[in-house]
Amino acid sequence: MSCEADYPVVVSNVQKVFKPSVTSRRRLAELLGVTNGRDVSELDGGFVALEDVSFRLEKGKTFGIMGQNGSGKSTLLQIISGILEPTKGSIETRGKIAALLELGSGFNPEFTGIENIYLNASVLGMSQSDVEERLGSIIEFAEIGDHIHAPVRTYSSGMMLRLAFAVQVAIEPEILIIDEALAVGDVRFQLKCFRRLEDLKKKGTTILFVSHATELVKSFCDEALVLDKGKQVFLGPARTATIKYLETIFPESHSSDAPDLDTAGPFDKVPTVQGNSLIVDSIDQMAPNKFGVGGAELLSLRIDGIEPPNIMRGGREKKITATFKWTPDVVEEIIRESNLEANITVGVVLADHKGVYLFGANGFDSGLKIDYRAQRQAVVEFKFQMPFLADGDYFITLAISVGNQDNHVQLRWYDCFLPVRCSTEGKRVFGLIGLDYKMTNLE
Repeated sequence: MSCEADYPVVVSNVQKVFKPSVTSRRRLAELLGVTNGRDVSELDGGFVALEDVSFRLEKGKTFGIMGQNGSGKSTLLQIISGILEPTKGSIETRGKIAALLELGSGFNPEFTGIENIYLNASVLGMSQSDVEERLGSIIEFAEIGDHIHAPVRTYSSGMMLRLAFAVQVAIEPEILIIDEALAVGDVRFQLKCFRRLEDLKKKGTTILFVSHATELVKSFCDEALVLDKGKQVFLGPARTATIKYLETIFPESHSSDAPDLDTAGPFDKVPTVQGNSLIVDSIDQMAPNKFGVGGAELLSLRIDGIEPPNIMRGGREKKITATFKWTPDVVEEIIRESNLEANITVGVVLADHKGVYLFGANGFDSGLKIDYRAQRQAVVEFKFQMPFLADGDYFITLAISVGNQDNHVQLRWYDCFLPVRCSTEGKRVFGLIGLDYKMTNLE
């Protein structure tokens, strides 16, 4: 089916019910039409994998899909790619679709890599002459050397990914679907893949990207969908979607009225800087995005070395003081259930305008020990030299945790709740961060 040119994918009220194995009784009921007005899938208690999911994607945008295992992400991608049919609702797509779903799907394990290139590309609609024209670039992109002449059954998962990705992007599809596949590749190949994906976006390819990596979704995707047990719980800006996804992991204590960071005026509720200090003594007033298992809360935050209206200058010393409290009985139960150290602490993170974390520090990493049994409240001071950052808007995140660096539980995480502006004078920043360095002519 076709849809508007600006929307290559339109998903409307999609439901997917997986029917149980067909019994003789059910087959007879279907043949006779004896269902008493009920959906046939209900006769044996069909499993609802997706329920009333709707969205549409703009051309050239990257769309993230997030959710815990079993939330329906892969099912949705299979419906969009045409592998499965929806039980109800409709899917409209416009243009050639390429999909990286399960590694090895579409490959014959007994065929060599080259033979599978021809096989896979032909399934995707490429002619033999087109494959021959692009064969060299596909092999070069895959970087698997002489293994290209070996049967695919001998490949590692990483080699399989390299070959599959190389074939899928070679056809330059209008719609590209990726289901967690890039998590298999090494860091260097991942960088190569994302650069190629950026090239495809510039040419108008719409990308659907499933990942559990919140940082990746925030930095790479324009918008995102969050699924929870088959239901659509959020659709909107990628940064906000990552928060909503984390809220599904900690459902008992998240903030239900968290603002949309991308549409709300983030600086509207920031307290006024007095002198060189910014003091936040009413955390709820900031309406933060927060999640965690509970048992602790931030009482106040003070930043010294900040200029009006709320500017943090690069290269100058800053001091952040956080006051937080906890409920010992709740923390004790969490420690016992998760086998944690009796050490509670706070962490501070600076994120860019997309919510991508740039740097941070916490008491675990610095060796600060706070025994939750000896007190009910703590005041922690964090001093640091502000790096030279590109001018722009940033966010401060704060988290209260218990345990140690390798094994801890987030009691309360205030994600990107305090906006600040960073500015650097007298230092050129190339990229994100400028270094304080010297160069010497040794001749």
